[in-house]
Amino acid sequence: MSLPEGWVETTVGRVVFDLQPGFAQTPGEDDDGMTPQIRTHNITPEGKITLEGIKHVSASTKELERYRLAVNDVVFNNTNSEEWVGKTAVFDQEGEYVFSNHMTRLRADTSLINPAFLGVYLHFLWSMSYSKTRAKRWVSQAGIEGAALASFKIPLPTLPEQQRIVDVLRQAEEMVKAKRSISGKIDQLVRTMYWEHFGAWYTSDGLRDSVRISEYVDDSQYGVSEAMEEEGSHAVLRMNSITTSGWLVLSDLKYAGLSKRDSDNTILRNGDLLFNRTNSKELVGKCAIWRGAKENFSFASYLVRFRLKHGMLPEYLWATLNSAYGKYRLVSAAKQAVSMANVSPTDLGRITVPLPPLPLQEKFAQLVTQIEALRTEMLSKVTPFEELRALVTQQALLGELTSGWREQHRAEILNAARARDELLRDRCAKVVRPIADRSPLQTGTVTKQAPTRRWLFDELSEFQQRVFSTFVAYTAQPLLADDPDAFTTFCADDALTEQLTGFSYSPDRIRRTLSQLAALGLIARITLPHINPLTLERQYLQAFRPLRDDEHTQFADIEALRRALSPAGEVGE
Repeated sequence: MSLPEGWVETTVGRVVFDLQPGFAQTPGEDDDGMTPQIRTHNITPEGKITLEGIKHVSASTKELERYRLAVNDVVFNNTNSEEWVGKTAVFDQEGEYVFSNHMTRLRADTSLINPAFLGVYLHFLWSMSYSKTRAKRWVSQAGIEGAALASFKIPLPTLPEQQRIVDVLRQAEEMVKAKRSISGKIDQLVRTMYWEHFGAWYTSDGLRDSVRISEYVDDSQYGVSEAMEEEGSHAVLRMNSITTSGWLVLSDLKYAGLSKRDSDNTILRNGDLLFNRTNSKELVGKCAIWRGAKENFSFASYLVRFRLKHGMLPEYLWATLNSAYGKYRLVSAAKQAVSMANVSPTDLGRITVPLPPLPLQEKFAQLVTQIEALRTEMLSKVTPFEELRALVTQQALLGELTSGWREQHRAEILNAARARDELLRDRCAKVVRPIADRSPLQTGTVTKQAPTRRWLFDELSEFQQRVFSTFVAYTAQPLLADDPDAFTTFCADDALTEQLTGFSYSPDRIRRTLSQLAALGLIARITLPHINPLTLERQYLQAFRPLRDDEHTQFADIEALRRALSPAGEVGE
C-alpha cells in the first residue's frame, strides 16, 4: 500500500478496543419491548443512521450493559445480502439503544483513530465492493466474522489530519443533504394535495361513498421466485425498490433469467400498482406506481401487481394507501409471522376507501404526474453533487485532498506521528511506512496514476482489475456506453473475453463495473453528443474513457469545491 507522508498502514483490530457482535432477540419479540434496536436497514446506503422502521425488543439489564450503543460507536453490517454486507455508520443518537446480531459494534481507540474517520473508511470499503470480497456466503446471505473485520487493512494518518479529513467531508455532506430535503418536501406536498382534494370524504361519521378495494381490482399477480444474480434477462424489483413514501428506486438492482411464461405473467404496464405484501410490520403495504422503463423489468414474489378497473385511478389509490388512513388500515390488516408481516391481496381487497368522483381523481392524478416529473428533475440535479461527494471522499481517504494542509502543518504532524507510532509499538503492532510505488496489476498495463492512489488498485476485486486493465488498453477514444453497438463491440472484444475467462459476466455487469471505476476516479465518465441515425435528433450519451496522462479535469471540480468550502485564507490547502 503506497501512502502519503506521515501515514502508516495498520489493521482495524489494532485501532479498536472493542469489537462486539450484537443482540439476538427471540423470534417473535419484535416490538414486545421498550428498547429500540438498530438493524441492517437502519444504516442508509450513504452511511448514515436512520430511525425509520425502528424495532423494539425486550432486553435485560445485563444485555443492555453489553449491547448498549453510545454516540461515536461505529456500527458495521456484518450479515446481509451480498450487496449490502459491510455498510457502516457512526452512531449519533442520544438515548438507550441496542444493536442486532447482524451488526458489529466497534469502539475506536481515540488515541489512535477518530471514530468518524474509521466509520467513513469502512463505509468507503463497502462502496467499492471490497467488503463482499471478504464475506462468507450461504444461500442468499453473506457474512463477515469479527476476525475477518479485525484483519481489514486501514491507512492511518495522524489524528490532526484525520480531523481535517472529517471536517472537509462534513462540509461536503451539507451539499447533498438537498436530496433528503427535496424528497421530504415533495412527500409533504403529495399529502397536502391529497387532503385538499379528498379530505371531505373523511368525516366524523366515517367514509363517504366507501367501497372495498377488491371491487375495483381488475387483475392481480404475484411476482417471481427465481434466484437473483448480478445478471439475467430481467431486472427484478424487490421490496427495497419501493421507498416508504411510495416512490420507485431503480438502482441496486438484481437480475433473474425468466422463462417466457414468467416474463409474460409479470409484464409491467404504465400505471400498474406494485404492492409490498411482505415486510416488517412498519413497512408492509408500501405501494408504488410503475411508469415504464427501457430495460426489461419483473418483480419479486413479495410484491403484487394490481391493475384497476375504470372508476378508480392508480394515482388515487396509491396516495390513499400511502396516507395516514391507508397506513393504519394496512397495519391493522397485517398478519404477523415471526419477524415479518403479511398483507395478502385478499386482505388488501377488504380495505374500504372513499370513492370520489372520477373527474376529481383525474385532476389529482394530473397533479401527481406533474409532481413526479418535478421530483425526477430536482433529484437528477442532485446526482452530480452526490457523485462529486463520492469523489471527494475517495480523494480525502487517499490523502490527496489534504496534501497542501500537510505541508502547512508539518511540525504538528511530525509530533503526532511520533506519538501514534509509539502507541502502535507498545501494542506490538508493526508500523508499515509508505513504500516505493509499485504497479497493482500483473497484466503488463502501465498505470500512470498518482502514487498516493496506487493502493486503491490493490483493493479492487479481481474482476474490477481485469475490466480496468482491458479498458485502458482498448482505445484512447471514449467508449459510448449508451450506444448498444459500440458497447457490444467492446464486450465482445477478444482481449476482454480472454481476461474474463472463468468469470460469470454480462454487458450489464461490465457497465456497472465501469461506473464503479469512474466513481472511484480511476477512469473518466463523460457525456457526449450523438446524432441518432434514424431520427437525426441530437442525443447526449454516457461514455467512459481512460484518464489522460496530463489530465486533472475530474479533480478540478474537487479543487473548486474545496475552495468554496474552505474559510478565507485556507484556499491553498
